[in-house]
Amino acid sequence: MDKTAEILPGYPIETYLQSEDVADWNVDTRASYRRILYELQQYLAGRPPDAETLHRWQQDLQQNGYRTQSINIRLSAANNYFRWCGRYDLLMHHHQVEAAPAPELTRAEYLRLLRTARKRGWHQLYLLVKLFALTGLPLQCLNQITPQVVEDGEALLPCRSSRFALHLPASLRRELLDYIQKNHIKDGPVFVTRGGHPVNRSNLCRKLQELCREAGIPEEKGSPRCLRNLCRTTKDTLYANMEQQLRQMYELLLQAEQESAGWSGEN
Repeated sequence: MDKTAEILPGYPIETYLQSEDVADWNVDTRASYRRILYELQQYLAGRPPDAETLHRWQQDLQQNGYRTQSINIRLSAANNYFRWCGRYDLLMHHHQVEAAPAPELTRAEYLRLLRTARKRGWHQLYLLVKLFALTGLPLQCLNQITPQVVEDGEALLPCRSSRFALHLPASLRRELLDYIQKNHIKDGPVFVTRGGHPVNRSNLCRKLQELCREAGIPEEKGSPRCLRNLCRTTKDTLYANMEQQLRQMYELLLQAEQESAGWSGEN
């Protein structure tokens, strides 16, 4: 690598990649950012970058068929370099990534997941399926489910820039308390791996997909997102039914009042 290669004069790429700003990066991330920064340097062909040039760079990436996620990785690499240079005026906004719609998990499929987990003796996974499907818990809040939270039955959990209002249904709370007692969990996250580490996204999704295979359900439905969507759609359906029943009851009330006190057309 050219030790003198630079995007901004006086700020060599290799010096940046050896700085404290990137000391915590792993080898793969460092190699990826190095490649991206050298690509940008070649694109600029010795011209100092400005907002217009960087905008054209993004447009060229799109025209060359790069996906939004790949473009955003390149923007992150460039932005980190520009921050190190103190050129905050060159920072670029990431492109909005449209989330693919999650496949719909039916209530019948959810029950098959529970029965399969129970049959295989996967107690923790059984509870995790229920937790997401009955409460709509965001995955990032999973580590906040502690014995104290389960004992209380409800809590306001910090979730990004807001809070998630957790309410544990009585049946789920009883099962969680039983699990906590059997596994002698005194404090910390309730759901941990065999090594004692909190359950993370990749570990959980892998287990959910395995459960789906065992239950004869498409693997793509094995995710916390699908379970959370089931919680929301179930509630929406119940609320819609309740509203319809209320409207019908209101109409019956008005009809009864009309019959007893309505204007009959006779004086």
